[in-house]
Amino acid sequence: FKKKPWKGSSLARVRGRQARWRTLKQMKYILVTGGVISGIGKGIIASSVGTILKSCGLHVTSIKIDPYINIDAGTFSPYEHGEVFVLDDGGEVDLDLGNYERFLDIRLTKDNNLTTGKIYQYVINKERKGDYLGKTVQVVPHITDAIQEWVMRQARIPVDEDGMEPQVCVIELGGTVGDIESMPFIEAFRQFQFKVKRENFC
Repeated sequence: FKKKPWKGSSLARVRGRQARWRTLKQMKYILVTGGVISGIGKGIIASSVGTILKSCGLHVTSIKIDPYINIDAGTFSPYEHGEVFVLDDGGEVDLDLGNYERFLDIRLTKDNNLTTGKIYQYVINKERKGDYLGKTVQVVPHITDAIQEWVMRQARIPVDEDGMEPQVCVIELGGTVGDIESMPFIEAFRQFQFKVKRENFC
């Protein structure tokens, strides 16, 4: 008696490969936050984590979130915040983005630096154009949704010289967790873990 091969075996193998490929293609997000003290080295930690992942052959991008209401760091006093870092597209941003570029050997844009001022400006412009169809625009859900959309859109933009789409996005949330300014971002990422599935977010 000769055992016949199961007809579905090749199909099962193909489906298995497709499932593994989908898992590899899904963007992974790593959020780095601090405790109740600012300036503890979150930027260096985020850069170092990204470097380790890049050494494993992954394509890594980075986003820095600053909860201040300024649009960018261009008007900051260097005595308070240190020297401003200027990106290739002219964006004046936090020094941490300079660390990301050097550690990861990537080229970031001004949209890789998200501030409270930028996100409010983005939402207000949408409201003025009538995108919310007369709804009452609120922090939850409109600001929190805009934060999530911004992160998901920016995480997909290639930053390597080879033009490959990133596989991992390291996000640094600046400031301290207890600040009122940070609360919309904390809530946005609480919701975000359910949107992208918890296995893709840490």
